[in-house]
Amino acid sequence: MMVSVELFSRCQPIAGLSPRTQRCIAEKATLIEYAQGNNLYVQGDPPSALYLLQSGHVKLHRQSRDRCQILALLAPGDCLGAESLPTGAMSPYTATALTPVSAVTLPPDILQSLLDEHPDFQEAFLRLITERLKQFVSLVHDLAFRDVTSRLAMVLVARAEVEGTVHDEGILVDRLLSQQEYGEMVGTVREVVYRSFKRFEDRGLVRLTRDSILIRDLEALRAIALLEAR
Repeated sequence: MMVSVELFSRCQPIAGLSPRTQRCIAEKATLIEYAQGNNLYVQGDPPSALYLLQSGHVKLHRQSRDRCQILALLAPGDCLGAESLPTGAMSPYTATALTPVSAVTLPPDILQSLLDEHPDFQEAFLRLITERLKQFVSLVHDLAFRDVTSRLAMVLVARAEVEGTVHDEGILVDRLLSQQEYGEMVGTVREVVYRSFKRFEDRGLVRLTRDSILIRDLEALRAIALLEAR
């Protein structure tokens, strides 16, 4: 499917490029859709395409033997992929559609050509890679210095701030992840996540349903998220 420059409006680094650069990108990009559960690319693959997420949610995760670590949850407006393009290394993680997804896509060869021809795009691409690196550095810090309850609170606060909708009783977010996946995101097992959610519910901070999480006290969760293990 052909791409119009209007689709870049949700991705700030791309939206800030010159009109000429945006037109050149649009001429060579395609809009691709993925079904829920499909991989956009896989850990160990050659450098992937660059994706500008238009709709749906994607999880970035890394597998080591029988253990999985979810690195990030991405929402519309986020960019992903192509981090290993400058060095030609293998893709460092897998990107999987949590819901049906549509994304503007630039294959590696086309992306490299555009980067060579448009210095402003090259700068934007470097900013994207830098922001992803900063996100991973923050994840390493959280895994090392915060306990599970704090890390889970941090995930819920981030989701509320990015994609939550105002509800009569608080802020509502889609459930998206199973408790097993929440465990993979905060570095623990499902049973520990269950107990943490139960404590949040008992304190009146959240209410869980099959499809959603109602965050009833965002400020209390934010205070928990900022705690570091002693």
